[in-house]
Amino acid sequence: MPLLFIIGFFLWVWAELAALVAIGGEVGVLLTIAGIFVTAMVGMWLLRTQGRVIMSALQAQLVRGEMPVDSLADGVSVMGGAVLMLVPGYITDGIGLVMFLPVIRTLIGASLLRAITRRGHVMMRGGGGPFWSGMAGRAWPEGAEGFRPDVRTEDDVIEGDFEERQPDQDRLDRR
Repeated sequence: MPLLFIIGFFLWVWAELAALVAIGGEVGVLLTIAGIFVTAMVGMWLLRTQGRVIMSALQAQLVRGEMPVDSLADGVSVMGGAVLMLVPGYITDGIGLVMFLPVIRTLIGASLLRAITRRGHVMMRGGGGPFWSGMAGRAWPEGAEGFRPDVRTEDDVIEGDFEERQPDQDRLDRR
């Protein structure tokens, strides 16, 4: 597996360099370098705008008591796309730009989250979404109840001591 990774890395670097040389031969070195910086800026702008949209959808789903799996999948793909657009090279920029497309980002993000949960490092509780219907059973431990923020149990009680203090009248008068 490590040998395959190393070979893939060298092939990727070779392809990126070949693309840079080809583009540089057509439009010139200055425009090629400027294009790399422009695509990095576009990637950061897309990350900010799409990240806000995804965060608002995630918050809305949490308020409704739903598990935000689709929003998480979108977020993973958008983050991956932004990282790829920051890496110098036109091939990674193209792949990163594709990862921002709405339908594609959900598919790519869902497959990335599935791969993460299959490895056992992350436990996703809850369900929902068209891409996660078959996964929820494998990700839950035995006897898990799922994501229900409105359910109260005895463990919800926090015990502690408190001391009531009167407001300092001198401070209040100064304001």
